[in-house]
Amino acid sequence: MNNPAKPTEANAHGRASLDQESPGDETPAKGPNLVLLYSLLALGLLAAMAFAAAIVWPFYIQR
Repeated sequence: MNNPAKPTEANAHGRASLDQESPGDETPAKGPNLVLLYSLLALGLLAAMAFAAAIVWPFYIQR
């Protein structure tokens, strides 16, 4: 028969397991602090709008 060779180190689902840790033992990956990033983005947008308003305001008043 044509039976493909099974992997030597495989679990019940056919996937190789490097270490025998359970899914509960994993620590979550650390990423960037999204609250800080979005706060800085909002602050930058507000600063850009204030800067643009400061440039346009004298011309608006002259009108």
